[in-house]
Amino acid sequence: MNRIANIRSLLQSSYVFDFLDSPVQCEAAVGLKGVYPGPYYCFFERYSEEYLQKVVDFVCGVVDEDGPYDGVIGFSQGASVAAACIAQQQLRGSLKDEPFKMAVFICAALMPPQLATVDNLADTIGKFGPIDIPTAHVIGRKDPCDTQSLEVVKSSAQNATTVLLIDGGHDIPRDAVNAKNVAIGIERAFRLAFSG
Repeated sequence: MNRIANIRSLLQSSYVFDFLDSPVQCEAAVGLKGVYPGPYYCFFERYSEEYLQKVVDFVCGVVDEDGPYDGVIGFSQGASVAAACIAQQQLRGSLKDEPFKMAVFICAALMPPQLATVDNLADTIGKFGPIDIPTAHVIGRKDPCDTQSLEVVKSSAQNATTVLLIDGGHDIPRDAVNAKNVAIGIERAFRLAFSG
C-alpha cells in the first residue's frame, strides 16, 4: 500500500504485509482527496457500539481464517478496530495462537471528534479489556482525534508501549524524519514481542 511505502522501505526486508480494506466504501476524508487516489474505505460512517462489534467480528474472522500474524498496523478507524479486536480477543482468549504479538496504532480514532467522543472510545476499549502486547502509538501533534489515540495508549501495557508524537495531523507520516521515527517504533515493538 502506497500510504505506508516510505515506512516499509525503512523496515527489515523480511517483513511481509497483508492489507485488509475496510468494508464500507466512503467519501475521502477532509484533506485527503487530492493526496491519495480512491476508492476510499472506512469501517463505519456512524459510530455505535453494536456496529463496532460487527466490525471487530469481521476483522477477527479474517485473522482467524488467515492468521496468525506477528503484528498489526492500523490507521485511524483501522487502529481503533485493531485495538478493540486485540483487547476483546485477549479478554476472551479466543483467537488461536495469539495471532498478534505486537501492534502499531497510527492516529487511532473511531470517528472525527465531533461525531464520537473520547468517552465512546474509552468505554468501548475498556469493555473489551486491556491490550497486553507490545505497541507503538503514532499521534499527530495537530490531529483533532489525538485524545482518542491517547485513550488507546491508556489501554495498552505501559511497560511495552512506545508513544511517538509526530509533526502533522490525522495522516500517516510521509516525511523522512517522522517515517524514520515510526519505523524505529515498529522495530522496538517487534523486538519486545520476540525477545523472549
